[in-house]
Amino acid sequence: MKKLVFGVSAIALLSLASCKKDYNCECTYQNTGSNTVSENKPIKNASLDDAKRTCDGYESEGAVTKTCTLL
Repeated sequence: MKKLVFGVSAIALLSLASCKKDYNCECTYQNTGSNTVSENKPIKNASLDDAKRTCDGYESEGAVTKTCTLL
């Protein structure tokens, strides 16, 4: 019986870990006029790890230094 409960629990945890959903990545940076600009980039149908990698990739986009946070 313990093996069955453990097996069901393990399967439930694995299915939650691979769950895909929509995320938002909010990036802020200074533009040429020294104004702070904030932009929201949606990330659709991604796992949490993939969404983090995508959001981190937005930080190195272009010549301006951006700070991005996954929401």
